[in-house]
Amino acid sequence: MSGFFPTNPAPRNPYYRHSQSRRPRASTSDRVFVLVGTIVVFMLFLGYQSFRDVAALGGSPATIEQQAAAAAALPGNENRPRLRAVTADQETETGQETPQTQLSSSPFSLKIMTFNLRFAGTGDGLNSWRYRKDHVADIIDRHHPAIMGTQEGLKTQLAELESLLKHPYERFGVEREENGEFEQIFYDAAVLERLDNGNFWLSEKPDTPGTQGWDAACVRMVTWGKFRLRATQQELFVFNTQLDHVGAKSREEGSTLLWERIQGIAGDAPFFLMGDFNTYRHTSTYSYFTSQEGGPQLREAWPEAAKQIGDVSYTYHGWAGVKNDGEKTAVRAANHIDWIFYRPQMTVLTTEVITEDRKGRYPSDHYPIQAEVLFPSPAELPPARAN
Repeated sequence: MSGFFPTNPAPRNPYYRHSQSRRPRASTSDRVFVLVGTIVVFMLFLGYQSFRDVAALGGSPATIEQQAAAAAALPGNENRPRLRAVTADQETETGQETPQTQLSSSPFSLKIMTFNLRFAGTGDGLNSWRYRKDHVADIIDRHHPAIMGTQEGLKTQLAELESLLKHPYERFGVEREENGEFEQIFYDAAVLERLDNGNFWLSEKPDTPGTQGWDAACVRMVTWGKFRLRATQQELFVFNTQLDHVGAKSREEGSTLLWERIQGIAGDAPFFLMGDFNTYRHTSTYSYFTSQEGGPQLREAWPEAAKQIGDVSYTYHGWAGVKNDGEKTAVRAANHIDWIFYRPQMTVLTTEVITEDRKGRYPSDHYPIQAEVLFPSPAELPPARAN
C-alpha cells in the first residue's frame, strides 16, 4: 500500500477544513427512490419509440419487413438497427438467434471449392500427407469456401485436416467401402444450415453400401447435402463424387444414374455437382452433362466464369505442377478433370484453379478449383422440392 499512498501526506489546509469534513450521506430509501424513478423514465421512453413506429403503420399489424421499412423512414431512425425476421429453426435452445440470420432479398454470392486431397498413402515420399497437410489447411483457410467437396480423403486424414483448419467447418459423408476413401462435404455453418444429407453408390445397386458397378476398378459413390442459406433462406443442394478412372462404362452409366438421382432429390432447386470426374472435357461424359440433347444441360464453372483467375485451366498435374516441359504441356492442358457443374439459373463471377506451391511441393496431385457463384434473388428461384 505504501507504493500507492504517500508515506507522509501533506497537512490539511485549515482554510478548507469545512470542505474536507464528512458530508451527510443519502439514506437508503432516497437512493432506491432515485433508481426506480430512472427505470420508469427509461421504460416510458422505450414505449414511446415503439408507439411511434406502430403509429407510422396506421396502428395495424404488420410483417417484420413492413415494420423495418416504416421504422427506417422515420426521422432520426436512419442509424437504428433494422428489424429482421428470425424463423424458429434459427433459434438455439436458449432462445438466442444463431449468427447471420439477417434476411436479404438481393442476389447472394457463395464460394464453392472442389479439392481432391490425394489419399494419405505410404508410397508418396516427400509428397506424403504429413509434409503437405499444413499447406492444404492453409489454402482452405485463406480462400475460405462456404462449401467444399473433397475426394480421396481417409478417415484419419480428414479428422487431421479438420483439426488444422483455423476456421471451423462442419463435415459429413461416409466411406465408400470399409476402411476406404470418403467423398466428404465441408460447409461453413455460419453461412449455411444443413437440412438433410445422404449417400448412394454408382452401381447397379445404388442403395447398397460398398457396391462396385459395371467395369469400375474401384467402388464409387456420391455424397449429397441439402442446405439453406441463412442470409436469404434459399435452399440448395450439393452433390460430391469421384467417377472411376478406368471403366468407361462405369463413368457412362454412373453419370446417367447420378442425373436421375439429382432430379429425384433436388427437383428444380439450385444445385452444384462437383468432384473428380476422371475424364476430359471433350468426352461423352462431359457432353452428357453439358450439351447432349435430353441431358442435364448444366454449365461448368471454369469456361462460364465472368473472370478466370490465372491462366492455368487443367486440374490434374501428377505432382509436376506448372512446369512447361514440351510434349507433356499439351497433355496437361487437357487434364481439366475436376469440375463444378451448376444450373443456368446461377451466374459464376470468378473461377480459379489454385496452383500455388511451397518450394516446388504441391498440396496434392490435383489443383483445387474454386468458383464464386451469384444466386438470383429468392423471388426468381423455384422452391426446393420437399423430401
